[in-house]
Amino acid sequence: MTDEIALTVCRDELTGGMQLEIGDERGGFRIAGPKFSGNSVVLFRAPLDDRARREIRRYLDKVDHP
Repeated sequence: MTDEIALTVCRDELTGGMQLEIGDERGGFRIAGPKFSGNSVVLFRAPLDDRARREIRRYLDKVDHP
């Protein structure tokens, strides 16, 4: 079984900054927002189903292969 991939929006409790990341239970990649220096709170989490992953790949392919 593969780990669930999700988009997550978090808020840093220390600075109030927000970030968007993609990842699974083992970690992730910060797409936008500042690097956090304190504890974060998950505000929104959206698991990516097969359709969402295909659509994201389609947009990324436009950058890689215009």
